Amino acid sequence: MQRIGPVARLSQTVDHAVRWRLGRIGVHSGPAVAAHLAVEDFWAASAVLDPARVTALPAMRRRGRGADHLLDITAPSSGPSDLPDGGRVLGRVAIHPRPGAPVVLLLHGYAAPSPVYEEHQMRLLLRRGLSAARIELPFHMHRRSPRHGAGHGFFSTDPAHTCAVLRQATEDAAAVVAWLRSELTPAVGALGFSLGGLVGCLLAAHVGLESLVSVTPPCDLAELTLERSPARLRRELGVRPGGGGPWGADAVAARAALETAMAPVTPRLLTPRTPGDRITLVSADHDLIVGDAPVRALAAAWGTECWSYGHGHVTVMTARGISARIHERLCRDLAVVPASSRAVAG
Repeated sequence: MQRIGPVARLSQTVDHAVRWRLGRIGVHSGPAVAAHLAVEDFWAASAVLDPARVTALPAMRRRGRGADHLLDITAPSSGPSDLPDGGRVLGRVAIHPRPGAPVVLLLHGYAAPSPVYEEHQMRLLLRRGLSAARIELPFHMHRRSPRHGAGHGFFSTDPAHTCAVLRQATEDAAAVVAWLRSELTPAVGALGFSLGGLVGCLLAAHVGLESLVSVTPPCDLAELTLERSPARLRRELGVRPGGGGPWGADAVAARAALETAMAPVTPRLLTPRTPGDRITLVSADHDLIVGDAPVRALAAAWGTECWSYGHGHVTVMTARGISARIHERLCRDLAVVPASSRAVAG
């Protein structure tokens, strides 16, 4: 039996706690797998390339010296999340005083109850000379379902629902990117963690970004559902070794059905509009949530750089030196806007 060090053991302990949370996902009572449009038709029906209009208002300024120029942003949002504020994109922008400073859009992880981590990253990016923005994804924070915790309702055992929510999240992000380019700067990048990393990848597949860093994205939801589902969820679904549960007579049939249903939100099956040399993926060697193999497979498919850390899905976010390395990569990419960029400076 291979022995693991204390960092790996801690990483796995934290990941097990997250797996317990994922085990609370509600089981869909309808058809196990719904037929989907073709991948191209699924995204052609979206508003990614026809983004909603964003409205910005001055936010309440922080106390003390060095208060940043803050704006609260909102826009219409259409999709499964519509209560209480699910029908609105909600977010905040911190504008660096340097005119035309590049901006980074931050995309949070699953079940994030508040933007504490993203606010911290925004402060660090401002110190680097960048503007920063964040948004609340559907079913999270102020957009969560009544009487439920953050994230409840985002994922479902019904693939059609999960795909629809991910499309809504991508449309929300695309609307904010369009506004940032129109009002602030042509140089816009994105930084996503976990679920936010997947949304960032879907965004980069349909919108040309100047930079994307995606940390441990769940980029193969079919494998996550069949191979990495928490024990409670597997019991409720009746998924046993070699079996396919509600998705097929055996594991092979179930995987084929889920891969087809989840194809529109499987990044490696999409051709990114963002150049591969401006995309960086981060994998965690001891990731018990999404694993490192799917992240590496996406890097190979897209021809991107992939950084590997000896941490778990959650603890990689605090790995020594990772924030500085990520910010340096973003600064490098955003320092030069490609001549082919269609962004319009505000």
